[in-house]
Amino acid sequence: MSLIDKSLVQDSDVGGPAQALLIVNELRKLFPINGSIFSSKKDYVHAVNGVSFSINKGETLGIVGESGCGKSTLAKLLSNLIKPTSGSMIFDGQGINELRGIPLKTLKKNLQMVFQDSYSSLNPRLNILASIAYGPMIHGMKSEDAKELAANLLNRVGLDANQFGYRYPHELSGGQRQRANIARALSFSPRLLLLDEAVAALDKSVQAQVLNLLIDLKKEENLTYLFISHDLNVVHYMSDRVLVMYLGKVVEVGTVDRIFNETAHPYTKALLLAQPAMDPAKRKIQVPIMGDPPSPIHLPKGCSFKSRCAHANSVCEDEPKLKNIDPITDHWVSCHHHLKD
Repeated sequence: MSLIDKSLVQDSDVGGPAQALLIVNELRKLFPINGSIFSSKKDYVHAVNGVSFSINKGETLGIVGESGCGKSTLAKLLSNLIKPTSGSMIFDGQGINELRGIPLKTLKKNLQMVFQDSYSSLNPRLNILASIAYGPMIHGMKSEDAKELAANLLNRVGLDANQFGYRYPHELSGGQRQRANIARALSFSPRLLLLDEAVAALDKSVQAQVLNLLIDLKKEENLTYLFISHDLNVVHYMSDRVLVMYLGKVVEVGTVDRIFNETAHPYTKALLLAQPAMDPAKRKIQVPIMGDPPSPIHLPKGCSFKSRCAHANSVCEDEPKLKNIDPITDHWVSCHHHLKD
């Protein structure tokens, strides 16, 4: 039986089971920067540059890529923390940021985010129980009911409410605080959880506990996850499908087996080769990927990966399109060389 109060959810499963929970189409986010005092031209950082994908109900979509590729900006766009420059998003058949779309209050209940920094995500002036109960109270739940819900959720994520509920964030460990953040996100009865490096700051033993907790909660509460991480082992363990980003764009997306076992894009291959070897005898001698990504302000013409790719040639001067190379497994790749094979 679920401990989450389903009365908090409005318009649940409007589109039906076959409808994707979230559809993103050509999403872009440009951040203006100050140019030279001698120039009237304004430059922009292309943080997210035409991203399109979908998340099916009940699945976990992992997002990987180097630091600065746009993963966290994408998560903030999806959660409506920042507004997109262009593009559209559809949540269970209803538009987001549209006059006749899903109400913002309903969207925020159905879509919650868990951040990397577990300490700054909690109000240091509120105890843990109050932090979890605060959101439901703001949305109209009675104080007694909200506190009872908060206590139930704390117990569900492995924290004894009587022992930890009245402690403050600085009195908890990193793993305990992250469990409290997960409980707070669940207090709204969300359908989609955005997990932005949610276990990156935890040591490996605590990380494993939190990951197993997330898997259990997904099954019991019928949740959908968008899981952002730089740790490919964690993404492999958690995900059903994987999306690879580079310089604000999607370069490959497919099932976890296809991405890890039948990699198609040179950048994805380099990421997998860059994983540290557990066996000292198998340490990498050559660096699998050289150089730094191009500037997100002055984007290169054509393929954005061509300056770091060992297979680049003249055809890479034209920008590759994201195409489905295996309709059976729905494997999409943005690379000229693979598409010519």
